[in-house]
Amino acid sequence: MQTVQELVTKGKYCFENKEYSNAEALLKQVVSRGVEYADVFNMLGVIAHTEGKFQQAIEFFEKALKRNPHYTEALLNLAVLYNDLGKYAEAKKLYGKLRKGKENTPKKIEPVLQGKLSNLHADIGDIYRNIGLYTHAVQEYQKALEHNPTYADIRLKLGVALRDAGELATAISELKSVIKQEAKYADAHVQLGITYYAMGKATDAQKAWQHALKLAPNHPYADMYLRLSDNGTSKTKK
Repeated sequence: MQTVQELVTKGKYCFENKEYSNAEALLKQVVSRGVEYADVFNMLGVIAHTEGKFQQAIEFFEKALKRNPHYTEALLNLAVLYNDLGKYAEAKKLYGKLRKGKENTPKKIEPVLQGKLSNLHADIGDIYRNIGLYTHAVQEYQKALEHNPTYADIRLKLGVALRDAGELATAISELKSVIKQEAKYADAHVQLGITYYAMGKATDAQKAWQHALKLAPNHPYADMYLRLSDNGTSKTKK
């Protein structure tokens, strides 16, 4: 029998590769074991939304937010869904919530071991973030980057964890570092936009998402978030 962490890892892999049917089956096995990870509920919500199962999607996003009220992506995904369903009051309420809102590196470690240590710390960071312990997650991602500062994917996770911990300015700094290193990393631009949006900087958020769409025209989130921000901005002006 596969462990919960194996199911989560495989489910995330399938989700990120848009193999939604396989992802759904794996992630629902996690839920059936009584494990309540906020990001698992969020992914199931995205899948349900994609399949047109809107009420089910709402329930999954609400479960994610019940487990972690400060889960920015779940808030934004639920706001997008409400907006698509014409529930503008609910979307606006969530939009409001979004806007409020070192140890020394060991010497002479072999490069291969450095990589393994980085990935191990990152995996532990993922677990902490899944259960809402953002300070611990940040510490693990920082440890991972002490071994390999050029791992852009881990620095991206650090930026997201900092944002979820409420350290928005520091999150912006880390996300900009990712983009400076990997200018064509569309996900980094999307996450930068989400963070700007959470700070109430809608114009900066829109620019980030527009840039993400230039890099990846079919990005699954950039267009949705851009539409939501346009709607939120226009309604605020009214």
